[in-house]
Amino acid sequence: MTSEIDLLSLDEFEKQLGELIEVSARNGIRFDRSWTFRRPNGDTPDVMVEITRLRDSPDDS
Repeated sequence: MTSEIDLLSLDEFEKQLGELIEVSARNGIRFDRSWTFRRPNGDTPDVMVEITRLRDSPDDS
């Protein structure tokens, strides 16, 4: 990962987030938890991201 951050439109952000969540689920990442992200510099805010599973998919049976 580089130190340069590419700006995304809202649509691009949602598309990339959706792809990340799909790949994560296929690779065994469990949801229903939160993650805190802090950047070492003061240029960006600290954030907490929470992902909650709304329902099981048919593949989870």
